[in-house]
Amino acid sequence: MGVTARKAAVATLVVVGIVALALALWKLRVLVSLFFLGLVIAAAMRPGIEWLQARRVPRSAGLAIHYLALAGVIALFLWQIVPRAVNQVGDALGTVPTSTSELSKATKHSTGIKHTILSALQKRLKKLPTAGSVLHASVGVTKAAFEVLIGIFFTFAVAAYWI
Repeated sequence: MGVTARKAAVATLVVVGIVALALALWKLRVLVSLFFLGLVIAAAMRPGIEWLQARRVPRSAGLAIHYLALAGVIALFLWQIVPRAVNQVGDALGTVPTSTSELSKATKHSTGIKHTILSALQKRLKKLPTAGSVLHASVGVTKAAFEVLIGIFFTFAVAAYWI
């Protein structure tokens, strides 16, 4: 009886340990993913940094050059994309009513899908949130943006460490 009980206890502890490890990894999945992304970035930058080091550029300066180049590529991308997106959104919203009187007039004089959309918009505008709920939502968005920035910093810090 003692041997069987001991084997059952060991098997139970192993299963509980595996479940606990799986749960811990599931809770830390974002952190683990960011860590592996940092390793991938480090592996991608390593040849360039070693090439610069062979030409007597310090590793820290090579890392800074790579990060500045990445920031430049992102800035170039945003410089090209954002103005076009703003223009397209402005063109799309050019014919949308901007006041409640314009909206009710446009709803009365429309038919089909346009009437359905405008009447649904009118119903939703009557149920606008209060200032307190908007403030609560903006705090949530700010917190999420801060978490994203911390995640980006963590990823690049991992990449810098593993170079």
